[in-house]
Amino acid sequence: MRAVFLLLVLANLMFFAYAHVVREGGVDNQIPLLQISPEKIRLMKAAGGPSPEKPGPPGKAIPPAPPKTASAAPAACLEWGIFAGPNVARAETAVARLELPQGQVERVVTDAVGYWVYMPPLKTKADVDRKIGELKALGITEFVVVQEGTQWRNAISLGIFRTDEAAKVFLAGLRERGVRSAIAERRENFLKQVTFVVREPGEATVAKLAAIQQEFPGSELKAAPCPPAQG
Repeated sequence: MRAVFLLLVLANLMFFAYAHVVREGGVDNQIPLLQISPEKIRLMKAAGGPSPEKPGPPGKAIPPAPPKTASAAPAACLEWGIFAGPNVARAETAVARLELPQGQVERVVTDAVGYWVYMPPLKTKADVDRKIGELKALGITEFVVVQEGTQWRNAISLGIFRTDEAAKVFLAGLRERGVRSAIAERRENFLKQVTFVVREPGEATVAKLAAIQQEFPGSELKAAPCPPAQG
């Protein structure tokens, strides 16, 4: 292999020397230019392969380097949450205002421990109506009357919170406003937490979400890896 490479080098040198002689006016007058000194010849390293002076093991071809492929960038999502209780419906309405294509927004629901601030169940509808009137007179308008036929029927829900501290702070505020019968209790798997995930939002969508988030104090808007697409 080395001999073949050397012959190719010599042939190239003789060709270029001969071409130069022809341009200068004839072979007879330029014979000295064709006298090539072998000791001045240096073997050139072929691009992308091993040096001829250091051949690889005989009989083994060196595989070419694999081409570099650009790795796909991971999909980026925006997460907005966490919502619970009446705020879920409000947040859903706000997200609907974005008018995003179907499938770009996902609603992720998780069960978690919740802290419920409420008034215990009342006996009759008249009792419920009277208590509602008292709450409105105190300026409290955000509450839900439990209608399901369970042990909590006719209870008045005033708030659902993720932490005991947040529930106690809210309850203290109700006490200051004159609410005396409300209590706060921990409930296992009681709290339905909802997070909205927007897949690969554009700049305009990010700006709109940031503006909407200001309507929900305590909510968080952050970038995160996209979850697996729902089948």
